[in-house]
Amino acid sequence: MAPASHGLLARIQRANDDAVQRFGPNTAEVEAFINAAGHLTPWQWRQILAARRLVMSVTKEGESAGTARSIQESIRSSETQISEPMARAGEALFDVLARRSEEKQVAAWQAMSALVSRHQVPALKFAVHYAPFAVAIPVAGSDVLEPKTSRFIAILETLTLEQAEILARRWRVEPDVSKTLLRAVANNRGANSEEAVAVAALTTIPNQLTGDQGWAGVRTAVHGGRVLGCLADLSTEDVARMWAPLEGAVPFASLDESEPLPAAERVAAAVMSGIKTIRSRRRPSQAAASTAMKAPAPYGQNSAEVATFIKQVVELTPIQWLRVLDRRKLVESVTREGSAEPSSVVRSILAAIQGTRELDTFTRCRVFAAVERAGYAAESRAHLDTEQVDQMYAPFRGFISVQAITGSGFVHSIASLRKHDWEQVAAAAPNANEEAVAPLVEAGAALIDFLGGRSDDEAVATWHAVSALVRRYHLTPIKFAASYAPFASAIPVTSTRSLGAVVSRIGTVTTAEEAAALAAVVTVPMRLAGSKGWAAVKTAAFGGRVIASRTRLEPPKLEELWKPIQPAIPLSSLSAPARSRR
Repeated sequence: MAPASHGLLARIQRANDDAVQRFGPNTAEVEAFINAAGHLTPWQWRQILAARRLVMSVTKEGESAGTARSIQESIRSSETQISEPMARAGEALFDVLARRSEEKQVAAWQAMSALVSRHQVPALKFAVHYAPFAVAIPVAGSDVLEPKTSRFIAILETLTLEQAEILARRWRVEPDVSKTLLRAVANNRGANSEEAVAVAALTTIPNQLTGDQGWAGVRTAVHGGRVLGCLADLSTEDVARMWAPLEGAVPFASLDESEPLPAAERVAAAVMSGIKTIRSRRRPSQAAASTAMKAPAPYGQNSAEVATFIKQVVELTPIQWLRVLDRRKLVESVTREGSAEPSSVVRSILAAIQGTRELDTFTRCRVFAAVERAGYAAESRAHLDTEQVDQMYAPFRGFISVQAITGSGFVHSIASLRKHDWEQVAAAAPNANEEAVAPLVEAGAALIDFLGGRSDDEAVATWHAVSALVRRYHLTPIKFAASYAPFASAIPVTSTRSLGAVVSRIGTVTTAEEAAALAAVVTVPMRLAGSKGWAAVKTAAFGGRVIASRTRLEPPKLEELWKPIQPAIPLSSLSAPARSRR
């Protein structure tokens, strides 16, 4: 081959090597992270930032991270100490996240920088920066762990306050034991146990302990992960001495595989399995087949209208949203409806719906009820006595510290709970009416991604409206109108044509009262606010009920009932033909 050809091949090879190594030894992982970070949903970002705040509560690491602007200036500076692979990765990351908030950019930069130097930094140092992203963007190797390590992580995820406090106690390993462990670690550098445990500990222990005590508990758990990664090079005696700081919280024996069932229990289990198989092969009865063909409506009695609302609300234009929010302010000026369910309560409910997607409906309904009660307790803590707060907050004791019982604090803590946590919350929660709550859970699940990207005002207005639609036939007309009125013109639920000429001018009995309330709750506040405005709205809604019943009332009785409204709207004026509107 000619020398020129050798030179060309060499240049091609160097170009390929540069591409493979442009972000350092972990280029493939870094590229995957940058791409995934650009496609994270609003709800995933909310969970990531909540997890980051938990990590910072024990490490204080994020306080010195700097701003997104200062990081980018360091990347571009010729005097920077940032390595070339790190700088290249940073440029790519900030390009992808150019429209994200500064907090998101800084969090992603910390995680990506940890990934670039993943195998050059201690496992705990890596986990401090990457842990918030571990669930949304798992690192390579996190799904291939030894059984004991997997069981240890599962125990950490269900850790109680008492267990966490045991891990946080001061301890010391004897020098000879420490040297033995260091030699074993050197022989098992490829093990991911310590890193995986560090990530799990940083996202679970801060739920129980914060500050120095939480950090001590994390370090003890990471020590356990280090021991588990070196078991092949340690004697039984060495393991017992090294595991001593964790034994009181997580007995080493509990990490062994469960023992097989006794013979009698195995036979019984086999028999029951056979019975279930036989039953499943039987042809279902005609009644059962009929029930299976007709699936229950996902959103309850008013499922069709709820489905229409969910479809149309995501298509509203910015101008329509401005009108919705303006009307919501008008409604609040007479009803005070906005203060009845603050944004923190709504965000907590939505976070619970998101976090329990993998659970069954019964469990999700109990969680919904528990979160709603605790959310009100968090928001109204100053107005409740200690006993009431304790009772409403009881299902979350052991997962969220009492100090987190504030509006925003409760939301952030809720977002960090995992499947096992939610199952325990449901077990401790009060009974919930599944028939009434399940449609709300389904409606929230259908809107979860959309609401994650909207402002608090838009999310609260939408949740009030959709929950009112779900419960429409269980609410009084004026209660329904107070929640749904902001959307009444953008997504109508009552056709004036179906009401008839007489009824449509003031606004069948419930439908007319509801229509009148919807109209009044928006128009009356333009002239009257506060209690006077609310009184006028109730009078108008009453008028809708009366006029819808006029065919069943004697004239004297009708006139008597109409007296409160007569000075403003004479009864005789409703007999005139309605003017057509163009």
